[in-house]
Amino acid sequence: MLLAFFLSHSASPHTVGQWRLPRSFQGLRYDRPAYWEHVARTAERGGIDTIFLSDSYSIYETYRGDSDDTLRWAVQCPRHDPLPLIPIMARVTQSVGIITTLSTAFLPPYWVARQFATLDHLTEGRVGWNLVTTAGEPEARQFGQKLDEHDTRYRRAEEYLKLCQTLWDSWEPDAIVADRASGVFADPSKVARIDFHGDFFASQGRFTVPRSPQGRPLIAQAGSSSAGAAFAGRHAELVFGLRHSARGMREFVDKVQGEASKAGRSAGDVRILWGIVPIVGQTREEALQKQKAIRDNVTVEAGLTMLSAFLNTDLSRFDANAPFPDIGETSGIRGHLSTITEDFAPNTPLGEIARHFAAGQGPHVVGTASEVADQLQTLLDEGGGDGFICITHALPACMDEFVDLVVPELRRRGLRPASYEHATLRERVKAG
Repeated sequence: MLLAFFLSHSASPHTVGQWRLPRSFQGLRYDRPAYWEHVARTAERGGIDTIFLSDSYSIYETYRGDSDDTLRWAVQCPRHDPLPLIPIMARVTQSVGIITTLSTAFLPPYWVARQFATLDHLTEGRVGWNLVTTAGEPEARQFGQKLDEHDTRYRRAEEYLKLCQTLWDSWEPDAIVADRASGVFADPSKVARIDFHGDFFASQGRFTVPRSPQGRPLIAQAGSSSAGAAFAGRHAELVFGLRHSARGMREFVDKVQGEASKAGRSAGDVRILWGIVPIVGQTREEALQKQKAIRDNVTVEAGLTMLSAFLNTDLSRFDANAPFPDIGETSGIRGHLSTITEDFAPNTPLGEIARHFAAGQGPHVVGTASEVADQLQTLLDEGGGDGFICITHALPACMDEFVDLVVPELRRRGLRPASYEHATLRERVKAG
């Protein structure tokens, strides 16, 4: 059972209002190194496979046409750049992987390839790239650009990744000679010249970073649309899925594995992690009290603000007490729309769905350590997949609780190793 923690460089990563929970940020600030060092040490102490850092480039402004509610309720904002966190966390750990999000929509491929190659060296082979194509118009406006239509974004991403891979592969593993006697540092014959010309990107010259420990960062992906699943099937090594029923999970697994098969890959080449919100207590009553506190923090307005941004549709136009409306075509995150249409009862009120997403997005897994472990086992048995990405709430307390209570139970059941057994993130994911 692979395990990850889902975070972002924010006061309110994925559960709206979590910053004011009594157990959150006690003695720590999310925007200071000590907090991220604590997060990394906790993950490593629990043998967690990877920390996953989400990101976006704008403050949501879809709901009611402005960003006031986003700021008022701290809906995934403020949000700082996650890249500088990687060396901070890697420096105080030896094994836990770190995956961060970068978009193919706005940043030059050469810059991204250079960042990840450098970070793979600094982490000694523990870095991954959650490759996103970006669905939000506000993000495009922040860069002074226009957002491509959905399928074009994925064609662009294909070429973007191809160029990055060309750059990463341009140094042969033994290109560095470092012969002190002769003074030769690198063998030029083993460093290829790049001459890349595509429909979207071009690059010429030699890449500046030698081959890193993994060669390439682990590629992760979270797209659930047809184009996204096809892209994941061709390229992803780790896929993040979000479903609220075993049926929906099984359908997603079949979809991704089918696309992998079409691309000539085996099912084992793509690992799937499910987003969950684990809420654990010493007793079930304690866990339920924690869950209530999380849900009570979320107003309908805050939920609608978040969901409007995800769907790129202003939901203030609809009655929050009525069933989820027909919003037609959306340029937003289609995986979230699929989750709503497939996994919620047809008469579930819009406001309730919105509050659910803002209370962690994924299904809540609540109870004692034993009860949580039971539920995780059942979900994998019935829905398939390879493990879970734990959507955080009261930070960093919820991470400590999961590590101290649930992980030992999973180890007792033989579902988690006693310690790290593989040096690189890719080796760990493949073995899982």
